[in-house]
Amino acid sequence: MACIVKALVCSVVVFTPVQAGKAIAALRHGSEAFASLVRPIEFKHKLRVCNAFPSSMPVDVLKGKVKLTQAGPMPYKECRDFDSQLLEGDRLEFKVGDSTAGTFAVGELPANDAVLLLAIHRHDEMSTAVSFESHTFAAGVESPQIAVIDTYRGSAQASARISDAAPLGEHHDKMREE
Repeated sequence: MACIVKALVCSVVVFTPVQAGKAIAALRHGSEAFASLVRPIEFKHKLRVCNAFPSSMPVDVLKGKVKLTQAGPMPYKECRDFDSQLLEGDRLEFKVGDSTAGTFAVGELPANDAVLLLAIHRHDEMSTAVSFESHTFAAGVESPQIAVIDTYRGSAQASARISDAAPLGEHHDKMREE
């Protein structure tokens, strides 16, 4: 009986009066009714798509039957943010004209707010098949975040260099470079 009283006191403190009444009834009649009062935390996952597929034809992005690229298809080298809430198991379809170029299945999502980067690119040098690369940026982080994704599939060699900009009056040789 002491556990029931303690639960009722917590319910009165945490819930509105209507919810507290439902919680009391739930405690009397089992936990099934109480489950309707509990809601999972929802995290905001913003989607950022980058078209790294070298083609003169732009790409449309669809989530189910909803066309995310309402403003028009994305040309090569363009990135866009979409506010469409993603769920595990969602499928993003990439279309060039009326043809499906590829489909990305959303896997496990982070248990926090995040920006999900998805880049569509050429699978290999010899075909027009597509591949996807993804990265998750933590939301609410004050410092800048960068993701470098190598989508080039040719035979030429290159490397990326990232360096800090030199403040006015300082020489570049004192700056960090990676």
